[in-house]
Amino acid sequence: MAINPDVLASALQDLAPGYSELFSLWHPIMERVVKRGNMDRATLKGPFREFVVVSAGPGTVTQVLTGSEIIAGGRTQAAQRGNTFAPRMIYAFDVPGKDLAEANGENDLAKIIKRYPELALSDFHERISDQIAAGNGTGVGGFLTLNGDTTYNPQGTARTGVFEFAAPAAQNDTVFNLNKPAAAAGVPGWYNQYGNISSFATDGRATMRQVYYAASRQGSKASGPVDLLLGDETSYLNYVDDLDDQVRVMRIEGDKAPGQLRQGIPFLEADFFLEDSIDTTQFSGTGANGVIYMLKTDTWHMYTLGHDSGMETKGDFAIRGPIRIPEQDMWRYEYVLNMGLYCDQLRANGVVAGGATP
Repeated sequence: MAINPDVLASALQDLAPGYSELFSLWHPIMERVVKRGNMDRATLKGPFREFVVVSAGPGTVTQVLTGSEIIAGGRTQAAQRGNTFAPRMIYAFDVPGKDLAEANGENDLAKIIKRYPELALSDFHERISDQIAAGNGTGVGGFLTLNGDTTYNPQGTARTGVFEFAAPAAQNDTVFNLNKPAAAAGVPGWYNQYGNISSFATDGRATMRQVYYAASRQGSKASGPVDLLLGDETSYLNYVDDLDDQVRVMRIEGDKAPGQLRQGIPFLEADFFLEDSIDTTQFSGTGANGVIYMLKTDTWHMYTLGHDSGMETKGDFAIRGPIRIPEQDMWRYEYVLNMGLYCDQLRANGVVAGGATP
């Protein structure tokens, strides 16, 4: 018995939440953001979301010595507004009517799902992962990238990636529409921590610790220390080798983890993950010699746009279709992503370059 295109769509709808959850577990940044409750479905007043960054306290302090002092009042205007866009992306794939006609029963339905939608979603996930890590995700250049050596384009205007490979006082990029300190009208405190390893054997772990503690001391006391590290393969393996015969504890969520779930090596109070998507050829200067991102995930937020599952979708890798392609025996299905990712305490995060140097 042939499989109706709507039956395939129904099966995909049932599986879609599991697919999205698999990606949040597979990608450490999204997993941590979701677990911290920093994800929401946004209702925007315009095409972007604004957030407030406060660079100083709102008032002044007066010491009382005699009791006759005049208490200084007033209000210090130290709030700056950053903004972020949620790019809308659609991954479309076509299923031939012939394949549906020749299918017979649940086994063939499972084969079609593996052949088309599973491969499509896996490809979409990998492209987003490449974009976040290095800014080279094919066709998804509107999504945020952590790579400050390149740009992303969420809404028609190029924006610089998050992490700049320079000392805080020398950083002059504009990130989330806020200028870093060395730029004109720079916002105090709007910078990322940075360190450069000259040789991993010489100062690798020392530099990592310096940046880790510099970032962990920033931000709210309740946000805790940096909790997530993502490094390129060579930097990660250099760290593993540098541990020598010390005890290494591999952390896996759950009793039985899927084969593709990442294993993290502890670094102080954080988990250090190998990030295959960090392509060092996409970095210039010191980043080309290795990249380790250090994230305090409590300062990161994620949001999606859309409400109607049958129309615009909820934007979280939601499946839409089937749509008959005119003049072809094809049915089109679409994965829809309408998601934004941003940080509101940049100085509580950092990047270490040079970790791939022996």
